[in-house]
Amino acid sequence: MFLRKTLYTLIVLCFTITTLFSQNITGLVIDSKTKEKLVGANVIIKELQRGISTNNDGYFTFENIKNGEYTIVVSFIGYDEIKEKINIDNNSIELDIELNSSAVAMEKIIITATRTERRIEDLAGQNEVMESKEIEEFPASSTDNLLQSIANINVNRSWGIFSKNASVTMRGLDAAQGVLVLYNGVPLNKTAGGSINWNMISPDRIEKIEVIKGPSSALYGNNAMGGVINIITKQPDKAISGDVRIMGGSYATLGGKFDLEGNQEIKGTKLYWGLSGFYRQGDGYVIEPKENRDSTDVEVYLKEYRLGATLGYEFNDKNKIEVEYSYYDDKRGDGKQVYFDDGGYVKYTTHFVRVKYNGEIGKFKIEADGYLQDENYYQFTEKVNSDGNYKVSKKDQISRDYGVWANATRKLGEKNWFTFGLDLKQGYMNASDIYLTSTDTLMREGRVQSYAAFLQDEHRLFNDKFKIIAGLRFDYARFYDGNIHVGDPTANTGFAEPLTESYDNSNWTSISPKLALQYEIIPEIKTYVSASTGFMPAKLDDLISSRKVSTGFKIANPDLNPQTLTNYEIGFNTRPFKKAQFKTAVYYSVGKDFQYFVETGNEVDGQREVTRENIAEIEIFGAEFFFQYDFTKNLTFKTNYTHNNSFIKKFDLKDYYGDDITGKKISEVPWHQVFVGLFWRNKYVNTTFVANYVGEMYQDEANNQIVDDYLTCDIRLSRMINENFFFAFDIQNIFNNVYVDKKLRLSPGRYILIEIAYKF
Repeated sequence: MFLRKTLYTLIVLCFTITTLFSQNITGLVIDSKTKEKLVGANVIIKELQRGISTNNDGYFTFENIKNGEYTIVVSFIGYDEIKEKINIDNNSIELDIELNSSAVAMEKIIITATRTERRIEDLAGQNEVMESKEIEEFPASSTDNLLQSIANINVNRSWGIFSKNASVTMRGLDAAQGVLVLYNGVPLNKTAGGSINWNMISPDRIEKIEVIKGPSSALYGNNAMGGVINIITKQPDKAISGDVRIMGGSYATLGGKFDLEGNQEIKGTKLYWGLSGFYRQGDGYVIEPKENRDSTDVEVYLKEYRLGATLGYEFNDKNKIEVEYSYYDDKRGDGKQVYFDDGGYVKYTTHFVRVKYNGEIGKFKIEADGYLQDENYYQFTEKVNSDGNYKVSKKDQISRDYGVWANATRKLGEKNWFTFGLDLKQGYMNASDIYLTSTDTLMREGRVQSYAAFLQDEHRLFNDKFKIIAGLRFDYARFYDGNIHVGDPTANTGFAEPLTESYDNSNWTSISPKLALQYEIIPEIKTYVSASTGFMPAKLDDLISSRKVSTGFKIANPDLNPQTLTNYEIGFNTRPFKKAQFKTAVYYSVGKDFQYFVETGNEVDGQREVTRENIAEIEIFGAEFFFQYDFTKNLTFKTNYTHNNSFIKKFDLKDYYGDDITGKKISEVPWHQVFVGLFWRNKYVNTTFVANYVGEMYQDEANNQIVDDYLTCDIRLSRMINENFFFAFDIQNIFNNVYVDKKLRLSPGRYILIEIAYKF
C-alpha cells in the first residue's frame, strides 16, 4: 500500500511539474485580404521540428511546449510563407496569422522529374502534380480514375470497380505499351506481364500524384517509354490521428476503410507509424450485351481487402528510413457460370514490401529504395464452347519482382546539380495451366535480371532564365532459366505430344539519352524543347509461354528485344495573368522494334501458328492543351484536350506471313480526348463536376472494327461536419451512358456511392 501511494504521488508530482513548465500555442490562420479562414495550412515549430495542419475552422494547437524562444513557420499553397518569433514564459500563447497571396499561385513542387525537389515551373516538359486537396474532391472509386483528369492519359476501366484491372497509357501508345508506375518511388510494373494492379492502391491514402509525360528511360529505364506516374502516400504529422469510413452504393456495393497513424518526437528524433485497412464487395451486373447472352451469362462480382503498415524513423532533419508492408487479396467474377457456384473468376493475392532511406552524406543527398512485390494470380474458367463441349481450367501464376534503386545528388556551385545512380532488378514468373475436363497440363518458368547506371546534369544560366537538363542511362538485362513442360496434351492446349524444353539464355542492352532546354521569355511565358528516348522490355510471358491464344497458337520467343521510342517535343507553359494557367505541347515520336504477332506459316491443331516479333516501326503525331482558371481560391475551372495520330510506319514481313498493316492506325488509341472539371469549395457543400470524352479508336490491328466514342459525367458532393465527420455523395456516369468497350462488353452505366467518415 505504501509503495502504491508513493508511486501515485510521484506521478502526480511529475504531471504537475510538466504542466507548470509546458504551455500551449494556439492560433488562427486567415487570408490577409478576404479574412477567409485557411483550412489545411502547414504550421511548424522550427526548433522542435513539430508540424500540424489547421483544422476545418482554420485553427491549430500545439500542446505541452516548454518555455523558450521558438520560430513559427506557416505556409499554404498560393500564399507567401511567413515566419514569426515567439517567446514562451509560463504563459500559453494565442496567435492571429494573416497570409498574403503569393505572386506564383500555381507553384507546385515535384520530385519525380529529376529525382530532386524542384518547382514544377522550373522544369522543361508537360509535368503534372495532383495534390491531396484535389484528390479528396475528385469523384473517384479507384486511383486510376484520378488520372482521367490529366491531359494525354488514357484510362480504360470499362467495368468500373468490377474490372479485374485497369490499363493506363499515355502519349498515343496502346494498352500493351504502358507507362512506368511508381509507388513512393519504387516500381509496380511486373516483369511477367508489365501490368499494374491498380485495385490495391486506395485513393484516400494518397498525398499527391506526380506525372512525367514522354520517354523517361534516361532516369528510370524499364517501362518508362511513355512516361512515369509516381503515387506518393501521406505521412502522419500529428501525435495520433486517423479516420474510419463506411461506404455503400449501386450493385449492392458495401465497404469500409480505416487509417490509424502517429508521429512522436524522441529526444530530437522522430518516430512515425501508420496502419490501414480496406474492404469492399459488390454483386455487379451482366457485362454481355443482351443480344449475345445465353444461360451461362451471369453478374460479375467482387470481394477485396487490403491491410498495410508503415514505420519510419527520422534520425535528424537530414536522415530518415521508412519501411512499409501491405497485403492485398481479391476475387472478381468473369460473368460466366455453368455448374460451379462462383462461376469463373480471377483472384490476386499480393505481398508488397519497400524500404526507403533518405539522407545526406557529406555534400551528397542520397536516396536508396529496396522493394519486393510477390503476386499470385489465379484464374478459374468454366464455359461451354460453340461446339457444345464443357471445359473447366485453372491458371496459377506467380510473379515476383524485387530490386534496389539508389541515387545521389550533389550541388556544384550555385547553378548546377549533378545526379547519378544504380538500379538492380530481378523478375521471376512461374505459371501453370491445368485442364480439369481433360488431361492437359502446361507449365512454364523464367527469369530476367537487369542492371543499370545513369547520370543527369541540371544547369541554369543567364540569371536562371535558361535551364538545361541532360541525362544518359545504360541498361543491361539477361533472360535465363526459361523452360516449358507439357503433359498429356489434347486439342485444348494444341500440342501434338508431351514436351519438356529449356530455352537458351539471351541478353540485351539499351542506351537512353535525354536533353531538355527551357527558356524564360518573360516570367509569365516559358518555352522548351526536348528530345528523349524510352524503352520497354519484352514480357516474360512472351519469352516463355507457348499456348493457344485468340489469334491462333502462340510460340514463345526467348530472343525478343526491347521496344524503343524517341520523342521530339516543343511546348509553352504560360500564366497570362495571376488566376490563369495555360500549357501546350506538340510532339513527334518514332518507335522501333515494336512487337506484334506474325504468322510462321505453320499450323497447330488446325490453327495458324503465331509468335511475337520485333517487326514494326511506328510514328506518333500528337498535341495536348491544358487550361486552368481560378475564379477565386475556392472556385476552379480546368480543361484539357489531347490528340494522337498513332500509326504503323513499317511492318516487315519478309521472314513471316500474315497481313501487312503498314499505314494502319495503332489499335486502342483514341484519336481525341477531352476533360472538363469544375471544383467549388464552400462552407455548405463542396461540389465537383467532371466530364470525360473519349473519342473513337480502332479495336483491332487491321482497323476493321471501330470502338465508338463516349462521354461520361461525374459529380461529387462532400462536406466536413464539425471537425470530425466527413460526408461524400458520388454519382459516376450521371446520364447513364452504357457504352461498349474494346472487348465488346458493357460498361456499368450510372454508379452511385455514399461515403461517411469519422476523422480524429
